[in-house]
Amino acid sequence: MSSTTTSSRTRFCSSNVEPGLFPLQVRKIPKTFTSLEDYFSSYTFPLIEETRADMCSALESFAHAPFVQVISMEDSMPIKLTYRVVVADSTQSTSNPGRAETYTPKDADIFVLSEFKPKHLSELTRNQSSYVIASVLSAGENDTLPPNHMIIKASRSVVVEKDRETKRLKKPLFAVFLMNMTTSTRIWKSLDLESTLERNTSIIEMVFSYRSADAEGRNKSSSSVVRRSFEDFAIADTDLHNFGLNESQLNAAQACISSRQNRDVSINLIWGPPGTGKTKTISALLWTMLAKKCRTLACAPTNTAVVEVASRLLRQFRESSWGRSCRVGDMVLFGNKDRMKIDDDLSDVFLERRVKRLLTCFVPVTGWKHCLDSMADLLENAVSQYQRYLTAKEDKKEQTIKMTFMEYVVSMYNRRATNLRECINILSAHLPTASTSLENFKHMNQVLELLKIIRKLLYSEDTDEGKLEAIFESTTEVECPSIVSFTDLLCFMEGNQESTLNLQVARCFCLQKLKFLSKNLNLPNIYDRRSIEDFILQRANTVLCTACSSFRLQNVKMEGDPLELLVVDEAGQLKECESLIPLQIKGIKHAIFIGDEYQLPALVKSETSDKADFGRSLFERLSSLGHEKQLLSVQYRMHPSISKFPNSNFYNSKISDGPNVLSKEYERKYLPDQMYGAYSFINIEHGKEGKDKYGRSLKNMIEVAVVVQILKKLFKASVTIGRKLSVGVISPYTAQVKAIQEKLGRIYEMYDGFSVKVKSVDGFQGGEEDVIIISTVRCNSSGSVGFLSNAQRTNVALTRAKHCLWVLGNGPTLTKSESIWQKLVDDAKNRGCFFNANEDKDLADAVIKAFVELDELDNLLNMDSLHISRPRQKNFNRASGAVSGPSSSRNRTKLKH
Repeated sequence: MSSTTTSSRTRFCSSNVEPGLFPLQVRKIPKTFTSLEDYFSSYTFPLIEETRADMCSALESFAHAPFVQVISMEDSMPIKLTYRVVVADSTQSTSNPGRAETYTPKDADIFVLSEFKPKHLSELTRNQSSYVIASVLSAGENDTLPPNHMIIKASRSVVVEKDRETKRLKKPLFAVFLMNMTTSTRIWKSLDLESTLERNTSIIEMVFSYRSADAEGRNKSSSSVVRRSFEDFAIADTDLHNFGLNESQLNAAQACISSRQNRDVSINLIWGPPGTGKTKTISALLWTMLAKKCRTLACAPTNTAVVEVASRLLRQFRESSWGRSCRVGDMVLFGNKDRMKIDDDLSDVFLERRVKRLLTCFVPVTGWKHCLDSMADLLENAVSQYQRYLTAKEDKKEQTIKMTFMEYVVSMYNRRATNLRECINILSAHLPTASTSLENFKHMNQVLELLKIIRKLLYSEDTDEGKLEAIFESTTEVECPSIVSFTDLLCFMEGNQESTLNLQVARCFCLQKLKFLSKNLNLPNIYDRRSIEDFILQRANTVLCTACSSFRLQNVKMEGDPLELLVVDEAGQLKECESLIPLQIKGIKHAIFIGDEYQLPALVKSETSDKADFGRSLFERLSSLGHEKQLLSVQYRMHPSISKFPNSNFYNSKISDGPNVLSKEYERKYLPDQMYGAYSFINIEHGKEGKDKYGRSLKNMIEVAVVVQILKKLFKASVTIGRKLSVGVISPYTAQVKAIQEKLGRIYEMYDGFSVKVKSVDGFQGGEEDVIIISTVRCNSSGSVGFLSNAQRTNVALTRAKHCLWVLGNGPTLTKSESIWQKLVDDAKNRGCFFNANEDKDLADAVIKAFVELDELDNLLNMDSLHISRPRQKNFNRASGAVSGPSSSRNRTKLKH
């Protein structure tokens, strides 16, 4: 990054954090644009305002931000205000009480350099000379710097005192993380008109110039293209049928393939409501493009979504018995290794690990060339090598027992064969097909087969010292006119019982193939990680990464055909300005966006930018202008009782239930009461909403108690019947999520057959569980539900469950809200799915106990819905929350149904 860009970024972050600084410049982003300049400029101030809001949010939570101690700091760089900094090892540093984690600096981080560990932002503002804002130009996560080292740019001069001997700082200095600017910076660069004109404008021009008037004509054209495709491209149709796609999935995939084959530039939208097989359709598309040698970039807004697509595609590759021309090396996934949480399976396609493996084969002294040549030398010159071995022993006058010729050959062969096998396996698995010829790959596989054969023959009882020496003294040419192909060779050796002749033939053919590979493999002489990364990215057929990470590809000069097709998953969650990053990669002419504008949009922190539609996706904008969408119309996730409400309220009843969810076997009855059927609204009359200790989020401890009690019942049922069960607890409020997590602790983590995930709505997008419990939190007399009224957020929460969905909330509050939640409560009542929590004795007791813990039992007792006989309260047990009369269990407190 240029020093100018970095300096501007640092100044911006250190000063422009006052609210209201940019609203006058932030205009509502239109749906249509007059020019490319108009298009880009519409996003400029909303981006700046959103970055300001990000910084303000970071400063608000400053007291809980991760930090690390600075060990040394030197002003040794030629650029003004640039420093080389060494920080403490994060794995060895002391724990940070109250803070999330120890800070490990990354490129483009913004952090505060402070002389003390601030407990609150006010401590900094009272003494502004005690801190400096800085940004990381380069961190020790790459080849250029050691670990724990970084190059930073400071907002002003930093003066430190150092020990003369150790060079360490005399006074403590801490780096406190604020935010990372990578995404904002990359979007900013993608909005630069001059740079864009040097990259790729072909598809960008279609994007910004699209209008409602264009929709009808283009949609008709699209239909004719699809019809023509079915006739002219039957091969693609045949390939797609191998995936078992339903009609709507097949139509969507075929439409996208035909657009690429019939147009110079194209954009396709696939509308994938929850559970309709969106990932399956994407993997079918990607596989077909891989088989067609169409270079494709597959992106998504998040690491989780990208990993899901990559996992599905890799599984498709390994399980398929067709498409043998494709290789794992043609697929590559790259991005943040920590956030992607790469497992063993995905490590085969993850760029960082692929580079690490290939590096062992590319080094000159022990790499692929050395392995080939050393084995060839042994097969051709074993006798002379053995003579040198004996001479060396004699010269050194060693008393050790000398190996016989056979022992020497077997020892040398095993050592070199092991290295060669490992090297060939790595090259076969991780080299893209375009990196060398198919002939070379074929020879590599044949060498592996011959190595096994030779080893077996060396250990054969028929092979003795004299015969072996005779074989290796003989010529490397063998007259076998019947052997034309490698298959002929294997047949010849299988039919011939003479191991000596077989060893001679195998030696000859293996030597030929080793020399062929040594001469023709022609891999580049590159020995550093970055160069090997570029080598892979230049040649891979299918590249997978986040939209933001795709910026890396703009600096990679592609070999042969450029990347041609862009596929974006979860497109409804990707800001349009962020989608410009992959769209501008040179060569991209076709784009497929798969998403659902009725699910969560991109997160926008600034209210000003949000009102300006900064979070709107390209998928949503084009949909609103009438661009044709291919609808995936069959859902395979939700029991029909669960899918009924979201289908009618969000999708105009266009989605049908798949045969799997309609079958009787799909119905689950985990708990006996009618309240716990496939779908229910559980009314909690006496909930109590309140703010968390920071005053930023809401929680409802009565609902927390009900959630915990339901989980206890589910766990008991799961253990009793021996059935595995996955449960998700969703709440729109982070304070409620945290409160439930704290109540549960790690109690269910030790049981393999019972899993519980407690997350926000955002955290559950794309996920599914057997049972979903939604805690709505809100409980007030005014019907205020805040951002709970967001229809997209509601849709995501309601569509995560497979077998059972139980919504917890206060019916009167939600009914008064005049939002989608009013419709949901009314719908539950009309369908006989509305229940009161106090209809379940266990839940009623849990509610009472929760009020006791909150020390608000008196308020509960005064509520009209409680019919408690006052004389029988004398035996109330505050410790347990139970209420009992003096003589019988019938005197328990009862809540009115």
